[in-house]
Amino acid sequence: MKHKIFKAIEQDIKINNILSHRTNLTDWKSFTRTHFNLIAKEINKNVSSYVQENPILIYDYLLLGKDKVEKLKFDHNLDTSEELIDQLDLTSVNKPFNWISGKTLERYWNELDFKPKDLKLNVLLSYLQVSIKDWEEWKYYSSSSLDSKELNNISNEKILNESNSSKDHIFLKNIKNYYLGSYYLYYLKTDNKSRIVKTPFIIKTENDKIIIESTSEGYRYKSVIIKRMMNNLYVLCRNLDWEEEESYLFNIGLETKPEVIFGVSITLTAKSGIPVAIKNILIKQSSDVHLLDNESEKEIKINNESKTGLVEEDCVIKYFERGNDTKLMFAEYCNTFSEFKESLEEL
Repeated sequence: MKHKIFKAIEQDIKINNILSHRTNLTDWKSFTRTHFNLIAKEINKNVSSYVQENPILIYDYLLLGKDKVEKLKFDHNLDTSEELIDQLDLTSVNKPFNWISGKTLERYWNELDFKPKDLKLNVLLSYLQVSIKDWEEWKYYSSSSLDSKELNNISNEKILNESNSSKDHIFLKNIKNYYLGSYYLYYLKTDNKSRIVKTPFIIKTENDKIIIESTSEGYRYKSVIIKRMMNNLYVLCRNLDWEEEESYLFNIGLETKPEVIFGVSITLTAKSGIPVAIKNILIKQSSDVHLLDNESEKEIKINNESKTGLVEEDCVIKYFERGNDTKLMFAEYCNTFSEFKESLEEL
């Protein structure tokens, strides 16, 4: 059980007021199905009111899965989720919409090994009116073994990796569902535009946290921040060998079968330390790439006659052969406005 959520439900004033008129029992494990039906009715009534004030809970499938929402729309002959909220009877006191059942609640309290579904936990958090941005903390950082002091000591890196809004939650869940795996990352060398670097790039999870690992210029990198930026995946990686960081931005969109992903990385040139934006291509592999152990980066020559014999590499070469002037974008040094103006007049 997720300790914090269930303890809050047990201590809820509205629920306890209802129970006080029906039973003298205080141990929830001793409650009958009738007791849990009463609790479910109170939860459902309040969640319905909460949904009316926060329709994003339906739009982003946070309380009902997409299949359930689509079925309800079909049953009521509706086109949009907005119409669905208007159609559902969310004002009924005697028979509120069934967000969660008494049978489900009874299993939560009586079956020790029963794992609550994420959507049902969202229902309970909606009843408690916990802000969506705090849901992850309530669900994943609040087991009975953690007290408030320990919760405050959770690393900033772990918190930054989790969602800060409902859309962030869905976005990161999409990454976990469809994007985990082994890739090759291709990019141009900053000091030699005639060479492409091919290096392993892994997207995986550790303790339900998304982790990205790669190598660049012979150095190992590991993600410290992963978050949604619009519908792009922003990743900040830290060099494990020396004090330096590199950031990536990949155009993810809503794709659920990614095989080739395009993006950019922002880094520094090795020799002069000038900021540079580099085009990146990620190509998903059908088998694991043994990152940092058995696999190292490879350099591929790029010119009109370059052929490696490997379909993937040859396609990448063709891609980088196009648009020669837009492969790299260097930041220039500071100057005065007069110098800036003069440089433009020389063009």
